[in-house]
Amino acid sequence: DFTTNPNPANPPTGTPYTPDLPNITQSTDPTTVEAGTVSCNDGTALADNHFLRRFFLNADHGILVQYNVTSVDFGLESVAGTNAVVNMDLYTIANGAAFTFANMTQIGTTSRVIADGTALAIENFVVAGSIVEPAADDLVVDMFRPDSDTWLGYPGANASGVTQPSYLASVACSLPDPATFGSIGFPTTALVVTVNGDEQVVPTPTPPPATSLNPVPALGSYGIIAMVLLIVGVAVLLMWRRN
Repeated sequence: DFTTNPNPANPPTGTPYTPDLPNITQSTDPTTVEAGTVSCNDGTALADNHFLRRFFLNADHGILVQYNVTSVDFGLESVAGTNAVVNMDLYTIANGAAFTFANMTQIGTTSRVIADGTALAIENFVVAGSIVEPAADDLVVDMFRPDSDTWLGYPGANASGVTQPSYLASVACSLPDPATFGSIGFPTTALVVTVNGDEQVVPTPTPPPATSLNPVPALGSYGIIAMVLLIVGVAVLLMWRRN
């Protein structure tokens, strides 16, 4: 079932979180993780869980050129148990396409083990991927927790507000494609996610090299008169010499 954490939240672990800049987020408060999120589990161990956000790079963030992701900061409410492997996957999906796994193309992935006892923390996942055409494709960030019998965990979220909804999916909980937290009865759950990256630098066109030839000077009115007098003088001299 999709359940909230029944245990009291442990004190926060790790150092206070400061997001890197520049970055993009849909969280009104991207630095605070609160208790009360949800995951698909049997009470003692996790089933398969996808926790997702879909970023509309062009429409919401004004990104016009290729966007290169360098890392993702993702909140964790709690991790209890051993071998807590978490995958961080990046996908593209066409603007306007239905939010299904079949419509998503993976562009980056990484995995790491989260320490037992991690609580109310934001973890950085170094993962790279590029969205070449933000006007045509959205970015999807997916924190995936494989089916596990060794640990139980919950994603990090807060109720401070968002600009776009958070999503989750789990085959074990009869939700094979992403659905909003609100659609399963948790409307105030907003995953804390920040994407760190940069827009591709567009090189400045190089001006053509300057010509090495000196420009031909233009003749003014006095120059033209002098040229005419010179020609007439030469003609008169030639006629006089002939005679």
